[in-house]
Amino acid sequence: MTKTFSLDHIVDSSRFTILLGKNGAGKSTRMRELDSSPSLNTKYISPERGGTLKYDPNVDNNIATSQGWLENTRRQNRFEQFRQQSAAQFRSLEVLILREIERDAEKRNDHAYTFDRVLGQINNLLPAICLVRSDKGFSIQSKDGVLIPEENISSGESELIALAIEVLVFSRSEMSDKILLLDEPDVHLHPDLQQRFIAFVELIAIEKEIKVVISTHSTAIISAFSEGSDLAIVPVSHKGQSQFGLFRRSNICDEILPIFGAHPLSSIFNRSPVVLVEGEDDKRVLEQAIRSSNGRLRFSPCVVGTVAELNEWEAWLNQFLPVLYDEPKGYSLRDLDDSSQCEIEDLGLVCRIRINCYSIENLLLTEECLTYHDFTEQSFIAECVKWKNQFPLHKSAAEMSTLIDRFCDRRAIKVKSLRNIIVALLGTNKPWEVVVGQLIARGIGNGNSSEHSVSHYLGSKAIDQLFS
Repeated sequence: MTKTFSLDHIVDSSRFTILLGKNGAGKSTRMRELDSSPSLNTKYISPERGGTLKYDPNVDNNIATSQGWLENTRRQNRFEQFRQQSAAQFRSLEVLILREIERDAEKRNDHAYTFDRVLGQINNLLPAICLVRSDKGFSIQSKDGVLIPEENISSGESELIALAIEVLVFSRSEMSDKILLLDEPDVHLHPDLQQRFIAFVELIAIEKEIKVVISTHSTAIISAFSEGSDLAIVPVSHKGQSQFGLFRRSNICDEILPIFGAHPLSSIFNRSPVVLVEGEDDKRVLEQAIRSSNGRLRFSPCVVGTVAELNEWEAWLNQFLPVLYDEPKGYSLRDLDDSSQCEIEDLGLVCRIRINCYSIENLLLTEECLTYHDFTEQSFIAECVKWKNQFPLHKSAAEMSTLIDRFCDRRAIKVKSLRNIIVALLGTNKPWEVVVGQLIARGIGNGNSSEHSVSHYLGSKAIDQLFS
């Protein structure tokens, strides 16, 4: 059973916490609950951040004269002057940095530590524009120095600048045990800008010893954290939830999340669900089957390290799919190996499939494959005998003898060491994975259900769930 914890406990025990869930699941509600806790020193960044990234003296005056105005306006899902607030805080950031240098003798003696150096952290996030200091705080220029009006920069660029200012200002506040609450920082940001922003946040958080909680739909946000980061990934399923499971960053995240794409709440996943496979060979076969199916087959193979790890990966999918998609489905595909039972029970949302032959390369010996290459069973056995007589000392000679002697039982014997030899005997120069992938795409639905047909080797569950 998966252990569950309170959100406070998870946040307290992790440098970075990701709340992952669908729209309406309650991620923002959980964030605002953290923000309203009197025992936590937080800054909440609302999810829908409107406005123009332009200094507005009225906003600056509200921040200076109305205690709590900045915090209170952030506690709604959308605030139309958010970016004006960020622009006003840029002037505060400059003062904070100068005071920091004034108080710290080591930084005063480090002539490279200037406000421009901090400004460079923002500019490093921006591929096409940059900020320069001005009387109103900052102006925006192209990289070749042409002045750009604030309203002419893209939403993504404006978003990135505003968020960076917010992070830097909070990191310099005098509170201890600070927690930054970023609600959907991926809004308006292309995946490459999401990657840049998370790298920036991670660096600042570690340098200034602050915790960060991020609510997001974006798997690109998770993937952007560095390997080994102190990251807790928390699935949020409904608004009334009080206890939460969590996953730490792992090779499962690294392999599976890119398949979901930059924004998983699209329809891409439902059209091309993930299929866990045991190795790179299986992945290449399925990729070839997809390419050869003319759009009929649509799924995304993902390699699991070993067969023993499949259960862990299946459990990960089963827990996370419901918080990412409506009516989701995942799959895992296993070889039969030495098992006598093809059937295997599903794990929740994960359809678990065991093919009905020792491993996927055994499909090279199906009737359809032999016929396609102009062989009968007897004529191919003759080719195998000829090869064995020609290469009696070959390291795979014993395995070839087994295949010849047990050709009527070829579905259930191990032929891994023979697969390239079999392809050569079939008279093709194609890699064996290509041959099998094309065979799967071509052979399903041809009406052949004999003992050595493609359909029988794959099994009815594989045909019904993946290959129909």
